[in-house]
Amino acid sequence: MYQSKGNQKLYYKMLHQKRETELLLSALKLKLFSYLENWETPKAVATKSDLNERNLSFVLNALASIGLLEKNNEAYRNTQQSNDFLNPNSSVYLGESILFREKMMSLQNIEERLINGPNKNVLHNNQGIEVYDFYEAARVSIPEMYTGRVQSLIQAVTSLYGNKTPEKILDMGGGSGILAIELAITFPNCKSVVFEHPNVARLPRELVSERNLSEHVSVIEGDFNADDIGKGYDLIIASGVLDFAKDHLDSVMSKLYNALTSNGYLYVVTHNVSEDYQNPPESILGWLSSHLDGLDVLLTKKDIENALTNHGFQQMHSDDAGGVFEGLQGEFYLKKTRGSQDGKATETCD
Repeated sequence: MYQSKGNQKLYYKMLHQKRETELLLSALKLKLFSYLENWETPKAVATKSDLNERNLSFVLNALASIGLLEKNNEAYRNTQQSNDFLNPNSSVYLGESILFREKMMSLQNIEERLINGPNKNVLHNNQGIEVYDFYEAARVSIPEMYTGRVQSLIQAVTSLYGNKTPEKILDMGGGSGILAIELAITFPNCKSVVFEHPNVARLPRELVSERNLSEHVSVIEGDFNADDIGKGYDLIIASGVLDFAKDHLDSVMSKLYNALTSNGYLYVVTHNVSEDYQNPPESILGWLSSHLDGLDVLLTKKDIENALTNHGFQQMHSDDAGGVFEGLQGEFYLKKTRGSQDGKATETCD
């Protein structure tokens, strides 16, 4: 009799993880966590939510079994972590973002797309704007920014500059503009600029206006692949956006170099993709849906590092970018000055 040596349990574990995910998504759609800040019975929650008490009791029990709720006899309440991240009443509620990303990255119709192939227009144009709703992605990700990304960047920039202050900062493809806004608050004498696509730019404008920061933060509309991004920046942030410059990488790198002051820094966040496109699996699977649609922009870590080096940037140090996504690397690069020697270009640090 054949005796297998593999771990067949792996596949059934994957099925179980899918059920856990489906349970979480349904609970978020029904806003169940909003009813469970305190101990509540299924009957009380059913009355408030207009859900079936019997079936709700099974669902609440299942949520407790996977650690998303606490259970005490017949009563339930959120765990502290669920109250922070899954309760719509929390300032760092991630539910909207989770539901949006699940839809954006869904592989439910993978069979159909394997049969029919990619969208011809997306394949030809290779522009993320044709696949992603960048405005909504920026809007729902605002709470995510405050789960570590904002704090990590402020700490890193403060450490980098010491007693000095950057005078002008650019957040290229900055989405909601939260990073530029918080840096402007941290460094009151600094001017911050958010450069965003016209489809997205109204969001950071609204946030800047709401926070009365119009004198400190400005928003420029444009396509960083084609348009001027300005000059005289002491620090440029390019967080998760260089992939969308894949077909224009050389020109965008030159643009970044020329936009910085002589002692300027570039902060880059990448998806840390390996040369064989096998790791990290979160990035490979996260981009798979858009790749099947026809998009092909994901760059490897080495591609980005080589492009930066070739265009006059020297890596200083890297850290975890912070926040909800594991594997995102935040790296600071120093602009190097260019000279000439024996007719050849040379580069030396300022």
